[in-house]
Amino acid sequence: MLRSSAISESSFFRNLSHSLFYRREDSSASAGRLFDIQRNHFAANQIFMDEKEERLDAERHKERAPRVLEKATKEQPWQNSLGMKFVPVAGTQVLFNIWDTRLEDFHAFVESAGYDDAREGMYSIGKDGWKRRGATWKEPGFKQGPTNPVVGVSWDDVKAFCEWLTKRERGSGALAESMHYRLPTDTEWSVAVGLDSEEGNTPQEKSSKIKLYPWGTKWPPPSGSGNYCGEEARIGNEPEGWPVIQGYNDGYPRTSPVGSFAANKNGLYNMGGNVWQWCEDWYNSENKYRVLRGASWSHGYPDFLLASFRGFGTPGVRNDVIGFRCCCGSVVFASKRRSSRSHRISF
Repeated sequence: MLRSSAISESSFFRNLSHSLFYRREDSSASAGRLFDIQRNHFAANQIFMDEKEERLDAERHKERAPRVLEKATKEQPWQNSLGMKFVPVAGTQVLFNIWDTRLEDFHAFVESAGYDDAREGMYSIGKDGWKRRGATWKEPGFKQGPTNPVVGVSWDDVKAFCEWLTKRERGSGALAESMHYRLPTDTEWSVAVGLDSEEGNTPQEKSSKIKLYPWGTKWPPPSGSGNYCGEEARIGNEPEGWPVIQGYNDGYPRTSPVGSFAANKNGLYNMGGNVWQWCEDWYNSENKYRVLRGASWSHGYPDFLLASFRGFGTPGVRNDVIGFRCCCGSVVFASKRRSSRSHRISF
């Protein structure tokens, strides 16, 4: 196309010069028509070049996005348009957000998408336990800063967030068409926390089988292990006799800003504590509950803090202890498996 355009332009100027040299007697009207031809030619040529440059830019973006993601490392995470940072995790084919999705990330989604669905039905803590008190993700009943993890979001809310972010970044060329934002699968989450193999077919069957905590095997947690339900959690706005981890104090009675504690070997923060994290999978073959991993600021029972422990919740439930972590990868399909009984926590 460029060569053809160049030949046409060269011929145009030869013809124009020839006409001007041999037709000095041309009237001003003829000269005006020649000027119009020249002007229209340049305008059309400029439009063509602009459109071609736009197409090339789009193609370059599409080619660049996969390469940028492939180059992400634990030391140099890939950062998206919201400032969320992602790293690869060996044994998976996805990039994990290094921390829980922050309040500022979810706020950007709500404002941009005009999402009003996450405003009702949230359970929040009080002296009489968890009840619906009119709390929301924006005002959960305790202080939250921009970098604290968003809470009070349902599995359905999270899926809407991931779909919005995928569409936004595909449109800008920051994300390849073959990839999208989603929740990690239960298996991917296990690999990311350090569980390479687990017995069982469903998350329910696998729950609590491996007696390993995110920080190791010791109990109680060593100082600085994460944001769990230590003695700091008793601030007078919880049920009387609320069980806490004796001798442990992480300094945050409710949520903590993401990245407040050390990352694990994969460069991921808060894979234990702070907020429960939704996963893609159904809890069992009943297809009624979605998987929750990682425990939260409100839990101190040893079994609940195991890296292998699974909680579960209905896709529409909202609670002040539940948030989420994004990953970036290909489409997944949660398989249907048979169920079995196990010690569990539900929402």
